[in-house]
Amino acid sequence: MSSKPQYKNRLRRPIRFFFMKSIGLISLKFTRLQELWELEDKISYRFCDWELLNQALTHKSYANEVFKSMGKDYERLEFLGDSVLDMVISHLLMEKYPESNEGELSKLRSSLVNTKRLAQRARQFNLGKYLLLGKGEDQSQGRSKHSILACVYESILGAIYLDGGHKKVSKVIRSHFDPLLFSKRKKVVYRDFKSRLQEYVQGIFKTVPEYNLMKESGPPHNKEFEINIRINGQTYGTGRGKNKKEAQQRAAAVTLKQLGFKAFSSFQRKTRKP
Repeated sequence: MSSKPQYKNRLRRPIRFFFMKSIGLISLKFTRLQELWELEDKISYRFCDWELLNQALTHKSYANEVFKSMGKDYERLEFLGDSVLDMVISHLLMEKYPESNEGELSKLRSSLVNTKRLAQRARQFNLGKYLLLGKGEDQSQGRSKHSILACVYESILGAIYLDGGHKKVSKVIRSHFDPLLFSKRKKVVYRDFKSRLQEYVQGIFKTVPEYNLMKESGPPHNKEFEINIRINGQTYGTGRGKNKKEAQQRAAAVTLKQLGFKAFSSFQRKTRKP
């Protein structure tokens, strides 16, 4: 994703700031606003309420030291952002994998929405630079902690949701995660050929496919396995792989095609798209 600024008329921001400052609608300093505007350009979203963005970047250690009170840190926004992110990612996955079942979608969502992955997104935008941390947390390398970075990323999504609504936060999340969804697409759907075949065979033949090891060749460090599938005594697809699981998946894919599984041809077309 490009980090180039998307807003053409940057002069409007300082003009708006000085007007809001003159009538007491904003308490932030101009230097802090300049940092927030820089971050806005990176995440591809322009806030109406800059105070909301600033709160999304405020750790509880800073809120306790400076504001002497709770509730001005990012924790509530993080709570909201976590739910928003789950909802939007779930919707995107349903769009991109129309033939996947609930279990497959849940696994993929978990691989995308976890502390490690969210911390990576935070580092992509250098969120640690903009964090407001208490002295102790700052000295203990809080700006680079996985847990804090993941939380602040979610808090920013919660702030965007409150500031602009569902449509705008969905657009931001899509722009942040689309490259990841595309790169995982073929791998994730391929992984589930075996479970797809079992569901299909149980529904049509009222039995389960049998996986038979036909051949094992090669040296110990570079083996190849050949497996075929039998259903009600009839032989179907054969698959080869570096391990039994890979061979089983390939045999299942061939068998699905032989059985005329309706969703199989559409899946092949989708995974060939650039």
